[in-house]
Amino acid sequence: MQLRPQKAISSTMEDAISSTFVSGWAWLPSDLLYLIVEKLIPTSDYIRFGAVCKHWQSVALLQKQRRLKSRQQQLPMLIIPSKDINDRRGLYSVTHGKNCGFELYVPYNNRCCGSSHGWLACVDDNFGVNLFNPFTKHTILLPPLTEVPQDIRKHAYRRDHYIKKVVLSADPSLCPNDYEVVALVDCHGTRMAHIKSGDNAWTHIDQTIRYFYGLHQIIGFDDVLYYRGQFLAVSREGGVFSINVSNGSTHKPHVSIVLPIVPNIDDKAYLVESSQGDLLLLRKFQSLNYSECFIENFSFKVFNLFSASGGRTGPEWIREIESIGDDAFFIGDNQSMCVSASNFPGCQPNSIYFGIDDWVGVEAQGHLDMAVFNLENRRFGTRYCCLSRSQKNMPPSIWILPTMV
Repeated sequence: MQLRPQKAISSTMEDAISSTFVSGWAWLPSDLLYLIVEKLIPTSDYIRFGAVCKHWQSVALLQKQRRLKSRQQQLPMLIIPSKDINDRRGLYSVTHGKNCGFELYVPYNNRCCGSSHGWLACVDDNFGVNLFNPFTKHTILLPPLTEVPQDIRKHAYRRDHYIKKVVLSADPSLCPNDYEVVALVDCHGTRMAHIKSGDNAWTHIDQTIRYFYGLHQIIGFDDVLYYRGQFLAVSREGGVFSINVSNGSTHKPHVSIVLPIVPNIDDKAYLVESSQGDLLLLRKFQSLNYSECFIENFSFKVFNLFSASGGRTGPEWIREIESIGDDAFFIGDNQSMCVSASNFPGCQPNSIYFGIDDWVGVEAQGHLDMAVFNLENRRFGTRYCCLSRSQKNMPPSIWILPTMV
């Protein structure tokens, strides 16, 4: 019931913008505008509010720090290619099933190799990692990665995909001097690098696991998650490893096994923290139609690895779960995210919203950018495809957590 007034605000916001100056709303008292802006929950409404006029924008900016510190839960949105302009991206709302009607400036035409805490990660020609917040237009330039093979530097496609995923420990807007970054490197994640705010260079992580009888294996990782004060990584085979980068340690940075491999053959693995704080493993399975060159079908399995309620943990307690309840997961090239669907009318509970992050799925109607998998009926719901054939050559879409303008 409390969300219905919010829905009314959202549906009339665009009309309010167009009639602001005619009606004299541009000069409403600031105290009244403060009351209005506090009722705006979706960031898309907040962006529209600030775009009305300079007076309304000044009110929005004064509320910026308060809104940031409140950490109010937001619904991830899909950044999609613009129709005509390379440095512009649209925003797709899963609750409304349509574009939000405005575009964001994103000064990078290549693939985003990460989306974490509202910041996009992009790689420049020198393999420096640039963090860019499209809502605030703030940029953080991280040092370039070293030891990049020459054959990677020479090919644009391989360069764009050399960094597989970038994940942050915290929002740099809130913790400018206390955040960390982990990058999975090469398409198989067989290299990993770590950097802290203020560092001048990346630290490479030793991914070698030593078994009995002198056997060694370099682990390739699919996903990274910052969970309970520590980075965790998952291999495609389902093994979970901690990333040990403590400055006080006498050992060089390395990974160590936390949970062994969950036997199965899948396409990709993800780590997600549920709304209750549980650590979950998602395994994505896909079948390919090799003759027609498109992905024919997707499926998911979910495993509970750690219960925040204090239940038993360990390899023998890993179990597959059939339902994630009211939760909705958002996965892809972004840091995996979870929301309570009941807080966002139109968001499907017990569902996995996933971006097509492998660049291999081309259907008859165009490049498939997003789909929804319902765990209850094991079927797909909404799908989003590029609006035109020309857009399939644009950087792929990616989920982002909206932050302040």
